[in-house]
Amino acid sequence: MAAQGKLTQWLLQNPSVVSNGCRDTRLLVDALQGLASGMSEFDFQDAGTPCRLFTSYAAVCAQKPVTISGNISLNNRSILPLMDALVAMGAEVEFLEKPGHTPFTIKSGIKNWHDTEINTSVSSQYASALMLMAPLFAGQKRIKLQDNTHSQTYIDLTLHVLEQMGIELKVETGTEGKNITILGSYTAISTPLGERMVMEADWSASAFFYPLLLGMGESKTLFLEGLSLSSVQGDAAMAALGKWLGIETETHVDGVILRSSVHLKNPSESEKSADKTPPNVDLKNNPDLVPAFVVGCCILKQSLLLEGIHNLRYKECDRIAALQENLAYLDCTLEPMGDEKDDRWLLDTSNRNFPSQMHVETRHDHRIAMAFSTLKPWIQELTFSDRDCVEKSFPNYWEQWKKCTFE
Repeated sequence: MAAQGKLTQWLLQNPSVVSNGCRDTRLLVDALQGLASGMSEFDFQDAGTPCRLFTSYAAVCAQKPVTISGNISLNNRSILPLMDALVAMGAEVEFLEKPGHTPFTIKSGIKNWHDTEINTSVSSQYASALMLMAPLFAGQKRIKLQDNTHSQTYIDLTLHVLEQMGIELKVETGTEGKNITILGSYTAISTPLGERMVMEADWSASAFFYPLLLGMGESKTLFLEGLSLSSVQGDAAMAALGKWLGIETETHVDGVILRSSVHLKNPSESEKSADKTPPNVDLKNNPDLVPAFVVGCCILKQSLLLEGIHNLRYKECDRIAALQENLAYLDCTLEPMGDEKDDRWLLDTSNRNFPSQMHVETRHDHRIAMAFSTLKPWIQELTFSDRDCVEKSFPNYWEQWKKCTFE
């Protein structure tokens, strides 16, 4: 269909976006190219985001049955809310192992749009997948979001991208959820996407440089190219979270500058924050920032009450368990306050201690590896069960890390 070409053309004609991009980006673009060339089997490894976006796209554009699979990590992550919505709209799906999980085969696709609703309590990406799929159809398309209490900023970012493409839409928020009406279609876009789209640097990746700065010594600053404090990315909230770490984020014509006001000559003698009432921080809309922020608080020996982080259970690994396991080496704890469903967690850093050596169990999770790598200035021997997992989102992370840790 004509819309299929318009949707993929911009990425496919900008090879630098792919060659310089993270593994997730490369997997998605390779899948789009493969679908256009007639491929029928797609392996997304551990990449939940491209898998979900591509699944929705393939349910409309595939000309023959396609099979979508992943590794053990991805196969353990449910995609059921999205699949239920696609099936309700007319797709025929066969799950090859476990219902609601990869691998599965889309045996036949969606011919006509049907208004639908999607539960976003586990992942906002289910909604993003449908929102990006909707303009493949003409006319008015309605999507109702249920339980959209988490990761709302990522949904807002998807809406912004559609508007940037020139897609007309309307958003109504009520007591029962959010209703999105998408009026435009990709076929109606006349201006080339290259003249509309702005590729920002990634605020989620910037998070790890905040705790890294704490170990660089007095009067040090970091320049992060391509970021903007006025970004529509929800994870630009790292600038505000940085203030909890004593780091100011300043605007620069080509990015931002991080400047620390904290002097940590001997962090082991820091005042025990448990002697005070821990401050409360709500991170329900910024789950990707949690690992870096938590480790930064541990460096500063700053205890906190965290809210809205339960969905970390459903990421590339169970990130709450991964944080708990590795924080134990620092004599820090992250425990639920009351019932876990209340989603309030106490980060207790009052006994924080830096061991002389530490082996980080990354659980093959890029954000866990990068977050605990920021401890290098404080721990002489820091090793990792998997360093290569950073390829998922930040291929040259270790090169940048060396600049900050003077390796």
